[in-house]
Amino acid sequence: MFRSRLSVLALVGLMVFAACDSEFDPTSPSGSTPYVVCVLNPKDSAQYVRVQRSFIANENAYNFTSVSDSLYYKPDEIEVYLTHFDTLDGAMMENPIQLYPTNELSKDSGNFSSEGHYLFKTLEPIYAVFDYELSIYFPKEDKRVTSRIQPLGSLNIYDAFKSEERKTRYSWYHAEDIDYFTDLTPNQHKQLTRFLFIEMGPNDTTNKYIEYYHDYESFGTLDDNFEQQDFFGDDFLLRFIQREIPELPNVRRIATGVDFMIQIPDSNLVVARTVDDPDSKFMYKPDFNNIKNGGVGLFASQYKLTIFGKALRREELDSISLGKYTKHLNFADSRGNFHDGE
Repeated sequence: MFRSRLSVLALVGLMVFAACDSEFDPTSPSGSTPYVVCVLNPKDSAQYVRVQRSFIANENAYNFTSVSDSLYYKPDEIEVYLTHFDTLDGAMMENPIQLYPTNELSKDSGNFSSEGHYLFKTLEPIYAVFDYELSIYFPKEDKRVTSRIQPLGSLNIYDAFKSEERKTRYSWYHAEDIDYFTDLTPNQHKQLTRFLFIEMGPNDTTNKYIEYYHDYESFGTLDDNFEQQDFFGDDFLLRFIQREIPELPNVRRIATGVDFMIQIPDSNLVVARTVDDPDSKFMYKPDFNNIKNGGVGLFASQYKLTIFGKALRREELDSISLGKYTKHLNFADSRGNFHDGE
C-alpha cells in the first residue's frame, strides 16, 4: 500500500501575509487556497489524496498550526474524484471514481494539528496505460481544482496476483518491461520486499500483502543464488509475517510469493523532491506546483518495480504453514492442506 510521507511544509511557505485591516479568520473558506497532495501507485491496493487549507496571513504561520479548523476542510463540503482518459483520443474511459474520507492513517508527528486529520481514499485499481485527472470540487464556492498525469508502471495490483509469474530462481525471472527516464540501478532507489497472500474469510476472498522497506546489501553481486541470499536474518520473514498479519477466526490463507522491489518516482515527484531538498543549491528556490485552477500542491506517481518475483519452495510454504511463528495464521502447506493452527 502506498504509505508515502505527505508533507505540509508548503503550507508554511504560503502563510506569508499581505497586510489587511480586517481581522484574519483562519477558518474562513474565503481567501484560502486548497493544498493538495496525491501520489498514485498502480502496484498499491489503495490510493489516497490529502486536501488541506493554505492561507496568506500577517503573523507567524505556526500560530495556526495547532488549530485544526485552520488546516482541514469539512469532509462533507468537499468532493474528490479520479477520472481516467484514453491517451490516444482523450476520451473519458468510465464515470469518475469518487474518493471517500478516511481517518485510518494518522498524521506524522510535528507542529501541525493532528485533530481532524483525514484523507480521501479509493480501492479502485490504477491503470498506467491511461491518463488520470484529479479533481477536487467545493460545492459551496462552485470551485474545482484539477491536475492531470499519466502514472508510471506496466502492471497494477490486479496483475500482481493474476498475471505476474514468479520463479524459484533469479535467472528464470523476466523483469517487468518499463520505459523509465533515468537509471534503474536498484541501489539508487528505495528498496522493499513484499509478501503476497490470499485471504479467504466466511464471506469473501481478498488479495493482500505486507511489505518491508530496507536495503539489499548484495545488489552489486547478484547471481543465480539471489533467492538463497539471507536478506532478512534468521527467521526474519516468518517473524515479520507473524507481527504484521493478525490471527483471525474462520480465516484461511494461501501464500502467493515474495516480490523484491524498488520504488521509483515519476518526473513530477523528482522535481518536487529536488526543489524541497534543504541541501539543494538553488540561488532562488522555486515552488513546485502542478495543481491548476486555484489550487497548489503535487499530483504525481511512483511505482514499485519488481526486480525479482520469488515463488516459494515447498519447504518455505510448509514453514509458513506449520512453523512456530506463523502456524496460528492458518496458511496452506505445500500440498494445499490447512491445519487450523495445529
